[in-house]
Amino acid sequence: MTETTVQATPKGELPHLKSGKRKSVQLRLTPSEHKELMRTAKNENRSMSFVAHRRYRSGLNQE
Repeated sequence: MTETTVQATPKGELPHLKSGKRKSVQLRLTPSEHKELMRTAKNENRSMSFVAHRRYRSGLNQE
């Protein structure tokens, strides 16, 4: 198995990620929810915002 590394792309380089199209969602987390989110993000090598967004989208799909 080969190992590959992924480099982050600066936000301005991707046209579909322009700030005008981004919508912020504010979340209120309890301290225990925050710790769990941090733990999950660390285990999956993802950002906390990615994990939170994935959970948010999953909740929308269930409705």
